[in-house]
Amino acid sequence: MANVFPGRFASLAVAALLAWFAAATSPAAAEPRARADRGEAARGNAPAPAAEGFLRVARDAARRPLALETSIVTYSESPAAAAAAGRREPLEVDLVGAVHLGSRQYYDTLDRLFADYDAVLYELVAPDNARVPTPGRKPSGAIGSAQHGLTKMLGLEFQLDQIDYAAPNFVHADLSPKEFDAAMAKRGESWWTMFSRLMRESATRTERAGRQPGGDVGVGDLFGILFGGNRELRLRRLMAEQFTDMEVLTAAFGGEEGSSLITDRNAAALAVLRKQIARGRRRIAIFYGAAHMDDFDRRLRRDFALQPGETVWLEAWDLRDPAERN
Repeated sequence: MANVFPGRFASLAVAALLAWFAAATSPAAAEPRARADRGEAARGNAPAPAAEGFLRVARDAARRPLALETSIVTYSESPAAAAAAGRREPLEVDLVGAVHLGSRQYYDTLDRLFADYDAVLYELVAPDNARVPTPGRKPSGAIGSAQHGLTKMLGLEFQLDQIDYAAPNFVHADLSPKEFDAAMAKRGESWWTMFSRLMRESATRTERAGRQPGGDVGVGDLFGILFGGNRELRLRRLMAEQFTDMEVLTAAFGGEEGSSLITDRNAAALAVLRKQIARGRRRIAIFYGAAHMDDFDRRLRRDFALQPGETVWLEAWDLRDPAERN
């Protein structure tokens, strides 16, 4: 990292921090603008869907950003597999990728969609018997305070303040704080070592590609965004570009080595998924941060014999500049 000049290092630090708060941390830790783009995802033994399979920036013909969008990808078993398992209808599991900061309309849409599932498995590092998140509660800890601070800077809403976690079909599917601490200790991890891994991976990819993630953003640019005009939109656009660079997070916390942050928490969620399937739930959603989705994709294919099909896109952030509308 010593070869990274100051402007690039500033951009790198921002990129890592934004990705960290956007997709890897727990949120405690008509469709929006009528946009619902449907397409076919990869099948069979093909590699996991690209980053756009779970999170993307939609653009107009001039490549100007329009919206940050998250996906709902449906995974299904074959009729033969369903019959062999004694199910009259095939099992469906939807991966609902999330960003923990979004528009109110985005979260209202998710709440409406969640009502149609037999079970919605949600992430939250908390004991199973903990009280469900209360909208408007005071943030706890450094991460919660940082997420609330970003919410105000971006003119968005915080996930825990908008989603109805008290809905009867919501099921906690995450580690408890004690389990998470034990998982980190077993791997020799800490918050600092995980953040350092993220920074190292960002630096490696930057130096290898000879470019900065998300474009040329130096110290002067950051001051211009933070203290210049139209701050909310400019900051949303910068952050949206960083959020969609999921390869950094996947390389830092996924793969064979894995991490407590993604790998171990995903394993806990899928253990709950097996219990819900055993109880006869047929249509299930896994509502987790977008950074978790590549790992979920591999495990659903490998361990549950489910194949991806339809993808629906939801607008989480409006990135349109009124001055660009001609």
